Amino acid sequence: MEGGPMGKSSKVKRSSSCASASKSKARKSRAGIKPRLWEGQDVLARWTDGLLYLGNIRKVDRWKQILLVRFEDNSEFWVMWKDIYPSALPGTEHICCLCNDATTSQGNQIVNCAKCKQGYHQECHAPKIEADGGVPPSWICRSCIFAVATKKGGALKKGPYAKAMQAMKRVLPYQLKSLEWDSQHLSNQQQCYCYCGGPGEWNLKMLQCCRCQHWFHEACTQCLSKPLLYGDRFYLFMCCVCTGGAEYVKRLLLEWVDIAHLILYHLSTCCRRKYFDFEREILAFANENWDNLLVGQLSSASKSERYEQILNALNSHRNRFVSGKEIKKKKCIFGLKERLPPQPPPVATLCELANQLMATSTSPTPNRLVETRTREGA
Repeated sequence: MEGGPMGKSSKVKRSSSCASASKSKARKSRAGIKPRLWEGQDVLARWTDGLLYLGNIRKVDRWKQILLVRFEDNSEFWVMWKDIYPSALPGTEHICCLCNDATTSQGNQIVNCAKCKQGYHQECHAPKIEADGGVPPSWICRSCIFAVATKKGGALKKGPYAKAMQAMKRVLPYQLKSLEWDSQHLSNQQQCYCYCGGPGEWNLKMLQCCRCQHWFHEACTQCLSKPLLYGDRFYLFMCCVCTGGAEYVKRLLLEWVDIAHLILYHLSTCCRRKYFDFEREILAFANENWDNLLVGQLSSASKSERYEQILNALNSHRNRFVSGKEIKKKKCIFGLKERLPPQPPPVATLCELANQLMATSTSPTPNRLVETRTREGA
């Protein structure tokens, strides 16, 4: 799977700054706390697609709090401690797996998950475990709910796990303001994204909330009717934290040049090459996935019109595309001039539109996939 442990997706490198843990935590781990992780241990590791994969720990770097994990396909990657989910150790049920402390107080007892048996302080878990009437024996922790509910193409939308997941998603398990972002707000040093707090890559099936500008995995969202293509950011999306309830999504207007660009970017990401034959690959992909592209007013276009319009877009936008004839190859092959996804409307424009929607409706209808024109001159 592209973006999973068997793909090329970014791994946590040993020298990476985002893998460096704070010195205080490192000192704490050396101060006598029994290590939860060791070489040879089988664990679940969260990947950049938001999903969990089974692996085996090969090396442990306690200073940087990263692990070298070998996955089932024999690939090996460095993974941060925060993205590792080990099984509960016998005799540790009375210890909080988040703070490694067994101290309890009134209103902050240790509660055990009915599924993984891990212990959690009421106040350490996100959201806080309410126990006014007593915690039911069937209580399931956030990690286990996400492990069951997250799916390729989008999380569960119906059933008890889907309902529990939506309630969990209203609170993030980390402080959003503590993240250190790059200038374009595409990646942060802590490699902490989404509701799950796992790693991610903005161009590999993630949605950006137009209000908080944070990035969310396709696998963790419950609002999409179709799977995302790589690099597809043509959505007006608001996360559960910002809406205070269900996610909100609208499909933005796609023009023919955007469709051609999106298809080429998706193919180049999947196939790891630059040039593609127009009829056998580009047009074939468009026809096979026309419904999944959610092209709005262009959805009624016939196959002959798709042929004409996509080919015209590839030939007329030299600032985006390169044809084979320009590099003395077949004229029927095309590639991206730069391997970058198509540019959606500015975040400020989307944020303004989102604020208008929130102002005109106290409870915006979630999961609406309708066309929205936001691009000046479109």
